[in-house]
Amino acid sequence: MDDCTARFGACFSESTCSDGEKSTAYGWIFIVCQLVLSALLFLTLCGMHISKRGDDEKIIVSTGRDRFLNSITSQVAMMKSKKSLRHSGKPGGTILKPLSNTDRSERNFVKNVADATILYPSKSRPEYVPYPHLNFFEHIQTKIFVTSNDEYIQSRMVSCAALASLSSAASSTLAMLFEHERHKQDCMEGLELEYTSSTKEWFLGQKDPFAETLDSFKFLPIFLILAYIAFLVNRWRDFMITSHTIQGKIQDVGILVGSVPDNPVTKEEKKQIYKIYRFLNAVHIMCYKSFMRDEFKNDDSVYSQLVEMDLLTEKEGIHLGSMGKKVREGLCSRILCEIDVLLSLTTKKYAESKSIVLNDKICDLRGTMAKLHDTFVRDNPNEYILAMQVLVYIYMALVVVGYPLLMFSDNQSPFSCVQPLAFFGTYFTLLSLQMPYILFTRLYNPFDAHDDINAENLVASTELALFNSMRCQFRDISAESDVDGDYELRSERTLYKTNPSVATTFDTQPGDLAVRVYDLDK
Repeated sequence: MDDCTARFGACFSESTCSDGEKSTAYGWIFIVCQLVLSALLFLTLCGMHISKRGDDEKIIVSTGRDRFLNSITSQVAMMKSKKSLRHSGKPGGTILKPLSNTDRSERNFVKNVADATILYPSKSRPEYVPYPHLNFFEHIQTKIFVTSNDEYIQSRMVSCAALASLSSAASSTLAMLFEHERHKQDCMEGLELEYTSSTKEWFLGQKDPFAETLDSFKFLPIFLILAYIAFLVNRWRDFMITSHTIQGKIQDVGILVGSVPDNPVTKEEKKQIYKIYRFLNAVHIMCYKSFMRDEFKNDDSVYSQLVEMDLLTEKEGIHLGSMGKKVREGLCSRILCEIDVLLSLTTKKYAESKSIVLNDKICDLRGTMAKLHDTFVRDNPNEYILAMQVLVYIYMALVVVGYPLLMFSDNQSPFSCVQPLAFFGTYFTLLSLQMPYILFTRLYNPFDAHDDINAENLVASTELALFNSMRCQFRDISAESDVDGDYELRSERTLYKTNPSVATTFDTQPGDLAVRVYDLDK
């Protein structure tokens, strides 16, 4: 149909289009496809939100994060090692759950340091792997892994694609409108009739004012976003500093307690140090239990888990369970009581002078652990966050409405309805506004993301330090002269022969010195 008076509207076949062109029908089909794609993306987004409510996302993230750290740190170790390392038959056994693979029995703890049968706590991966230690391919692997395993990032990308499809469809509709006006004008001129239309000039006349509006409006939302990102980054650093401060204070207590008894250390003193060792590890786990595996997150099972790990007795577990939400404070008090008992057992001169220092350390430890959890509620005012969100959403709406015109290209070709710049311009602009929200979510809790602080590895590293420092005087002086070479190194080698799953961090070949692989551990 070729009608000069036909109104502008959709047509899906050559016979129903006013200009009788197939390209016009294909253009409208293309517009409908973009609208259908946008609708499907919005439905997918709704489905992702519904499924997210029924899934335990934290388990998926934690498991994925462990796999990621396991693979990345192994690559770093392989690059830094001078010789190929031997791997165990159960990959990752001591990496994913280092706390579950440690022998914490009293019989093992009270052994002399020269005892070849000592089982040391399991080695763990670093609690955090900074990106500068990764090469280009590991950076790519990290980005692909995070994007493919993070449903929150995927939902943001899907929402941007859905809005960009709408924007592109609007731009394509403008192209079809201008094409209709050109055909109508040519048709009128062929009939020697006068026809004037200002539709195209009106739309294109709004282009510069709209661009100035966008340019003027963007300053405040972007400024608020940058300020909030800076705040959250500093807050994230505070979390890491506080975590390392807690680790340092616990290790300080271990060093002081290990130096309290005199040589030879009596059996009662060893048992008392063992009890303090258990409580120090227990209070460290209770500090991070919300960021660890489900066995620790659940208040009903955490005490039975600590009993199973030989960190608490059944009576101690029942006692601590009655303290409710103040278990950390109760454990700190219990540690001070047990330290007093140890000081009363020792015959070493001036040992009691350490009592004041130890009391201060434990009180500081309690305060620092409380600070870690108080940091979660130390955020910007709600009014600030609300104003930022409103301004950003308004700016996004302006982008979706304005980019079909700002990115429009009138090439007057048969396929002028295809406007890729409108889609990609809208998509990447919206994505740049959504990325800060992804950062906000990931920076808010530094213990619950793919490649952030791994609390379990942090606790495992501290336990290994406590095991060595608190047992530093567990040695038989009369038998030391019979030990060949460095007995601590020999015991350590024996550990990795007994437990080959941690042999990947040591070169234990006969005649060679132990070579520590760079693993970012302190």
